[in-house]
Amino acid sequence: MQDYIYKIKDCKLFDGIKSEELQAMFGCLNSCLKSYSKKETVVSDGKIIDAIGIVVEGKLQIVQYEYSGNRAVLSTLSPNRIFGEAFSYTGIKMPLNVEAVEDSKVLFLQSSKIGCPCHNNCTFHNKLINNLFGILAKKNVNLIQKIECMSKKTTREKILSFLEMESVKHASNEFKIPYDRQALADYLGVERSAMSAELGKLRRDGIIESSKNQFKLL
Repeated sequence: MQDYIYKIKDCKLFDGIKSEELQAMFGCLNSCLKSYSKKETVVSDGKIIDAIGIVVEGKLQIVQYEYSGNRAVLSTLSPNRIFGEAFSYTGIKMPLNVEAVEDSKVLFLQSSKIGCPCHNNCTFHNKLINNLFGILAKKNVNLIQKIECMSKKTTREKILSFLEMESVKHASNEFKIPYDRQALADYLGVERSAMSAELGKLRRDGIIESSKNQFKLL
């Protein structure tokens, strides 16, 4: 684990915690590092989890499969992003899949250990709790934004709503989104062909410029 500390020290969950404290903290929190191959399932729909996951290497996606077989991408997780923090405290079955987009490593921390001071009187517990609340609040805001995009009636409106939010997030009219074309279509809940056609119209109308996942609002 020592070899991976430098990769995850910038995770928002560890804000205010010194690098030299992390090794002791991981032991206190019963941490476990696991490796996953591309397309492998990290957490399955219907599973009860008791740990928070942190992406150390690679990339994951949180996806939902509908009865019809449609696949909706809810989030893409790059290194230092966390997942499972809400469900790990509720005992509710995960209604989603977490899948590896590429070969990945994930660090799991026992959620029950984060909020319970141990006999060592570790100083990082309160920091972890405060950081966790901040992360949950931010994810709630992101969920509200996704709902706002999904509530738009047309594919064009959904695309523009998403791009405008990304522009605000990056504080620039030029930005890079975390999705490829298929993942973006899944996120917006639209057909990829319809989305691609609409992106073409937006370019021809002089509203956007785009190349792969790089966009510019004009």
